[in-house]
Amino acid sequence: MSDHKPPLLMDTCALNKDFLKWLRTYNATKSISSVTYMEHLIYMVGTKKVSEDDVKQILRYAGISIQPFGSIQAEYASEFMIQRTAERCRTCNKIDWNDCMVAAHAPIAPTVLVTENVKDFPYLDGRVVTPQDAMKRYGRRY
Repeated sequence: MSDHKPPLLMDTCALNKDFLKWLRTYNATKSISSVTYMEHLIYMVGTKKVSEDDVKQILRYAGISIQPFGSIQAEYASEFMIQRTAERCRTCNKIDWNDCMVAAHAPIAPTVLVTENVKDFPYLDGRVVTPQDAMKRYGRRY
């Protein structure tokens, strides 16, 4: 376990109950992109029938801020998209824009992206971990 605690950027699939509880004890920057926020709202409000206010309260409880998607992120996302053109979906031939837009918030060290889908972010030079790995690496206390 390292004493250094880098900023963490969470992907939608990382926002599970145990990890959100652990994030309360994590004393460094914790954020999600506005794209992740949109995806999380769609899932929580649309599927789980949780109110938008409750979603906001859960994020505040975990100390998570929401980063807007701006021109700098658009530039990084376009670079990531260009790198992924060979990685099209076999079924529908599309590239996952959302992943590139989320990753655009963590293009430079020391920010670490937390996701269950580590393989979907090859362009972040190994700065991608699962929620379980983040808790092990940076201290699991809750």
